Amino acid sequence: MSFHASPMFPGDLYDTTLRVAADTPADETFPAHGPSASWRQFLALGWQAVMVGEEHGGAGACLADVAAIAEAAGRYALALPLVARCAVVPALLEALSAHPGVAALLPALAAGEASACPVLDEDGAGVPRCGFDAKGIVLAGGLRGVDLTEPATHVVFAARAASGEDLLVLAPSDALTGLVNTWKGIDGRRAVDIDLSGLHLPAEAVIARGPAASSAIARSQAIGAITSCAQIVGATGAMIEQTIEYLNTREQFGVALGTFQALRHRTVDMYVAYENVRGMVRQCVLTLQSGTTDARRISTVKLYLAATARQVAESCIQLHGGIGMSRELPAARLAMHALSCSVQWGDRFVHLDRLTAAPAPTRAPAHA
Repeated sequence: MSFHASPMFPGDLYDTTLRVAADTPADETFPAHGPSASWRQFLALGWQAVMVGEEHGGAGACLADVAAIAEAAGRYALALPLVARCAVVPALLEALSAHPGVAALLPALAAGEASACPVLDEDGAGVPRCGFDAKGIVLAGGLRGVDLTEPATHVVFAARAASGEDLLVLAPSDALTGLVNTWKGIDGRRAVDIDLSGLHLPAEAVIARGPAASSAIARSQAIGAITSCAQIVGATGAMIEQTIEYLNTREQFGVALGTFQALRHRTVDMYVAYENVRGMVRQCVLTLQSGTTDARRISTVKLYLAATARQVAESCIQLHGGIGMSRELPAARLAMHALSCSVQWGDRFVHLDRLTAAPAPTRAPAHA
């Protein structure tokens, strides 16, 4: 019994990320100030520039290239903001590059001299409110779950005017000083809540409004959801590889665990689930990068993958002997990483709400 996961999008980006991730210590901690060693290396490699256009100093590559990076990083449970900083932000800002502030920021992102953290609330309930006065804009409310695992020079976030109009706001992170709460996730990510009440920003901080902002937010959420799915695919494939290796080398009653039929059947269930989600995610990435944003399809895949990630993680831990036997093993880190990624860019409840709120497309009746 042997297995080696094949990448969805093989190539240099996947291979390079795999080598960098393999050299990252399993116990790497995120410093209180400044980027981690891994993040500095990713910035030096130009991963933020992959989806930035060539006219702004980037590589002008496609979503599949960033998905390859995310999948490779997922195989080593790297808790870095790759999806947010290397996929969501470049795609979001590239679409709004006509704005002077965005045009000035994109080259800095491509060079690794700046990094922007996106906050695009999944359910809309926590979107800050925005008013206008003679000085510019004034904000009320706050931002929830801002991923500051690695430092960011800017924050780009969704807001809403009193009229109900959607807005996108770009602000320097040092202007957002109203820290309310901070916590760490199960995989080590650091998130904060920021109070924006009474904060004044210049009018130029609004980089999009109305339908342009709504469209950009929806597409960015879709990119974030499907790229986080690529991370889960990578973690799931690695979990299966490690589980099979464990069963083939660990013995009980004088024989390898891999010879027990019940354990083999459970491993096959993991493999079948992996192959299903791998194909789904790959097709969604290709569809999304072609310019078609099928929100219902992406929500369906994310909803299914959230359940599948938990099932595979539970099976992986059980086949390694249970939580007490696997706590210090790489398999446990992968399981926590898969579970954490499954709630990034919309957990199963958010995507279930989207599916139930949006009417399913109807088919015309077949003619006799």
